[in-house]
Amino acid sequence: MAQIVDEGSRGQGLSTPIAILTFNRPELTERLLTILEQIRPLRILVVSDGPRANVTTDVERCAAVRRLFDTLSWECRVDRNFAEHNMGSSPRISSGLTWVFDQVEEAIILEDDCVPDLSFFPFCEELLGKYRDDDRVGLISGNNFLKSASRGEAASYFFSGYATTWGWASWRRTWRLVDFSMPYWIEFRDSGKLRQSLYSDHEDLYWRNIYDGIHDKRIENEWDYQLMLTCRRCNLLTIVPALNLVSNIGFGVDATHYKNNKFLELNVPIHPLPFPLVHPERVEMSSKVDYQIYQRRFTEHWRFKLARRIPGLYQLMKEWT
Repeated sequence: MAQIVDEGSRGQGLSTPIAILTFNRPELTERLLTILEQIRPLRILVVSDGPRANVTTDVERCAAVRRLFDTLSWECRVDRNFAEHNMGSSPRISSGLTWVFDQVEEAIILEDDCVPDLSFFPFCEELLGKYRDDDRVGLISGNNFLKSASRGEAASYFFSGYATTWGWASWRRTWRLVDFSMPYWIEFRDSGKLRQSLYSDHEDLYWRNIYDGIHDKRIENEWDYQLMLTCRRCNLLTIVPALNLVSNIGFGVDATHYKNNKFLELNVPIHPLPFPLVHPERVEMSSKVDYQIYQRRFTEHWRFKLARRIPGLYQLMKEWT
C-alpha cells in the first residue's frame, strides 16, 4: 500500500518530470495515476505501445489507457509519445526513453505495473539533485530485493553495480551512453573487466551467456539488460534504497514476461523511507552484497526453489528473508 501524504503537502506538486511506460492495461495505469494524484507531478511524459494486429481487444484497451491522461484531476503538463502500431516491449521502451531524455534532462520512470510508495518520489528528487554532476552514479533505483537484510544499515541507501529498473530515475547523461547494438561487448567481455566487478565465476558465466545471446541475436534484445551492461562498462553505480520503495505487480496472462507470481522479485512489500535522508559516507559498491542481489533478483537461490515445495514456507521466505 502506498504511503499517504497529508493534505497540506499536496498543493505544490512534484517538480521532477515523471515518465510512464504503458501499453494495454488500463486497470494498472489507473492504479498508478491514483498514487500520482497524491504527489501531483507538474509534468508527465507518457510512452505507449500500439495495439497488436492479432489481438482484437488491444485496440480498445490501448485507447482506454491513453484516455486516462486526458482527465487528470490536477494541473499537469502531459506530453505524449504514442505508437500507432505495436512495436514490442523492448523497442517501444527504448525508443520511448530516448524521446523522454530528448525532452528533459532527468526523470523518474515508472512502468504501468509499478506500485511506488510515496517516499519514492522525494527520494528520487533529492538524489537526482545531489548526484546530478557526479559521474560515478548512473541511476537511482526504487528496488531493494534484500529487504530485512538491509534494514539495519544506518544510511538511507547504498550503491550497487546492478541497475534495477522497476521504478527508477536517471539523467540524460546516462541514457545517452546506452548503445543497443553492443559493438563493444566482445572486447569488454574478453578484457576481464566484467569479471572484476562481480563476486563469483558463476555470476560472470551467467551474464556472459546472456550478453553473448543478445549480441548474437539468439536472445531478445532487452533494453534494461543493455542499460545494466552500460553501467558496468562505464563504472556507473546505482543507488539502492535501504527499504524497498517500489513493488512490481505485473504478473498474469496479460504480462509480457511474468505469467505467474512464483518469482521472488514480484510483489515485494514496500515501506516508507524516513526523512531526512542519511547519506552514506562513501560512494562505493560491495560485490558481496551485489551477489546477494544477483541470487535473489536474477537466479533464485536453491533454498527458495526448495521452499516452493512446502505450502506457506515460500511466501514466508519472500516476505522476511
